[in-house]
Amino acid sequence: MKKNMRYASMALSLVLASSALAACGQNDKTPAASGDSAASGSGQAVKLKFWTNARHDADLMKEKIDKFNETHKGKIEVETQIMTDNYEQALQTAIQADEAPDVFNAKMKLKFEDLVKMKAIEPLDSYMNDDVTKRFGENLLKLDRQNALDGKTYSLPNYGTTWRLIYNKDLFAKAGIAEPPKSLSELVEDAKKITEAGKADNVYGFALNMKTPAAAFERGLLPMVRLDGKDYYDWKTGQYTFDVLKPYVQTLKQIVDNKSMLPGYESLDIDPLRNQFAAGKIGMYFSLSAEPGVYDSQFPTKINWGVAQVPTVDGQAPKGANYINGGASWLYMSGKSKNKQAAWEFMNYLYSDEVLVPYYEQGKGVSVVPSVVEKAKEPTLKNFKDFAPKDDAMWPAYPVHKVEGKPWQNVISEVILGLTPLDNAIQDLNKRYNDGLNTEEKAGNVKRVVIPDFDAHALIKK
Repeated sequence: MKKNMRYASMALSLVLASSALAACGQNDKTPAASGDSAASGSGQAVKLKFWTNARHDADLMKEKIDKFNETHKGKIEVETQIMTDNYEQALQTAIQADEAPDVFNAKMKLKFEDLVKMKAIEPLDSYMNDDVTKRFGENLLKLDRQNALDGKTYSLPNYGTTWRLIYNKDLFAKAGIAEPPKSLSELVEDAKKITEAGKADNVYGFALNMKTPAAAFERGLLPMVRLDGKDYYDWKTGQYTFDVLKPYVQTLKQIVDNKSMLPGYESLDIDPLRNQFAAGKIGMYFSLSAEPGVYDSQFPTKINWGVAQVPTVDGQAPKGANYINGGASWLYMSGKSKNKQAAWEFMNYLYSDEVLVPYYEQGKGVSVVPSVVEKAKEPTLKNFKDFAPKDDAMWPAYPVHKVEGKPWQNVISEVILGLTPLDNAIQDLNKRYNDGLNTEEKAGNVKRVVIPDFDAHALIKK
C-alpha cells in the first residue's frame, strides 16, 4: 500500500477507471502465451495495471475502457492511472522494484533499447496471430530500434506526429498571395510581403520558436530537408553530411535579415508563438499535428488559418518524404507482468479498429495504421485531416552516440543569429559528429547504420 501511494504521489496520478473485465470477442483467435490465462484459476478476476502519460485522449480512453470493463466483467480487472507528472521517474522506480504496471504507454523519454536490455518490456511476437500481423504489416511491426530490436517486436503503432506549414489565410490574402509557398524562395518572399502589408498592425510574415533549437528545427528545418530526400546523416554511407542543411539554413537566415521574423524569436517558446498566431500577428510558421487541438481549446481563435506541406527547395514535387515521428509504438507490456496473456487481451482490444478509428476521427492522433485510415470518417477537428500522411513516412532511427561539444541544433541557431559563419559551422559539425560515431563504434558502444539502397521517396510506398 505504501509503495502504491509513493508511485501515485510521485506521478500525481489520477485513477480513471477500475472495474471487472472479461474476454473480448476477438480474443478466441489469440494464442496462449506465458502459461497464464485471462481468468485466474481461483475464479477471481485477474487484476491489471495500466499507466499512461497521455491526457489528450483521456475522455475517449475512459469511454472505451469502461465499455471493455463492462463487457469483460469477472475475468480481468484493469486499474488505469494517468500520470500528470514524473511519469518516467515513477515508471523507472516501479520497474526497478519489479512492480511495473502490466501495460504502459511507450511514448516517453525512457529509451526503447535500454528497456529491452533491462527486460522491462515483453516481446509480442508469440502473442500476435496472422490477423494482427496482416493488419499492421511487416513494415510497421519491424521498425528497427523504434518498435523492434534483434528481430523481436515490442510494440505496435497507433499514431505519430506529422509536420506542416501553418498559415493565416487572411494575412496571405491581404498581402496579395494566392497560396502557401511551395519553394524556399517563395517562403522568403511571402514572409516579406506579409510583413510589409501588416506593418501598421505589427504583423510579421514568419515566426520561429528558437528558445529550444532542437524543437524549432524538428518542426520545420528537418521536414523540409527530408521532403527533398536528404538528411544530415547519409544513410547509404553511414556518414554525417551537414552540408545538405545549407540552403534551408540560409532561407531562415534571410527571413531574419529581411526583418520578416517575429521579434524575440531567439527566446520564443512554442506556446507564446501560438498565442501570437491566434491573435493574427503571424503569417506562417512550422509545427506539428497537435495544432488543431491547440486552436480548438488551448488558444481558441477566429482567424482563418490553414495547413500546407512544407516547401521543397525548388518548389517541385517531393523527391523524398516528410517524416512521421513516434508512429512506431504506443503501448508496452511489462516483461515482469504475472498476467501476460490477460495483458495481451487488454492490449489487443486497445489496438482494435473499434478504439483506433474514433481515436483518429476525434483528432487524438494522426493514424499510421492502414485499416484505420480506410475505415475512418473525416476527422471532426478543424484542419486535422491536412496532417494525415501523404508525402510522409517513418524514417530509420539515427545511431545514438556521444558527441563532444554543442548539439547541431544549437550550432545552427548561432548561424541564424549571425554569431557563426555557416561554412565554419558545417565543417565543425561534420568533424565532431563523424569523430563521435567512429570513436563509439570502435569502442563497441554503437552500430553504424548503413542502408546501401536507401531511397527516401520509396518509404512512402511501403
